[in-house]
Amino acid sequence: MERIIGFEPIVHGDDTILILGSMPSEESLKQNMYYANKTNRFWKILTSLYQRPSNTLEEKFALLEYAHIALWDICHSCVRQTSADAKIRDVMANDIDSLLQKNPSIQRIICNGKTSYHNLCHFFPQLIEKTIVCPSTSAANAKFSLEDLIYEYERVLKNE
Repeated sequence: MERIIGFEPIVHGDDTILILGSMPSEESLKQNMYYANKTNRFWKILTSLYQRPSNTLEEKFALLEYAHIALWDICHSCVRQTSADAKIRDVMANDIDSLLQKNPSIQRIICNGKTSYHNLCHFFPQLIEKTIVCPSTSAANAKFSLEDLIYEYERVLKNE
């Protein structure tokens, strides 16, 4: 299996929140954008919470900037079969510490799902205190409806 390499972070200089995923899906890698799979509910959640459109790449970047949200993944690279987080192996982590040092306005980390959180705990235990884990926005997480996810993310994103 081939090693997969993720994306660079999206940061704006005045972000207060960092949302960490695990690793971009195959569809996201193909489209060169975070959460590009139409079944992933990430952009629908942010659109609902901030009342900003997220149909185009430009709108997605503008939404993140408006909400003061930086976006990255815990995995710099990994080996993975399909897009399933459960299939992620041989993780090389992104340098989250360096990102936080360069962006001191980031006060909270939100992990999008348990895989992101477990890897953060493994590679960056010093960041656990400033980290909140939210349910995965992936459609594979059928336990949570879109409404449930909006509620969960609103609790942490709007709790400034």
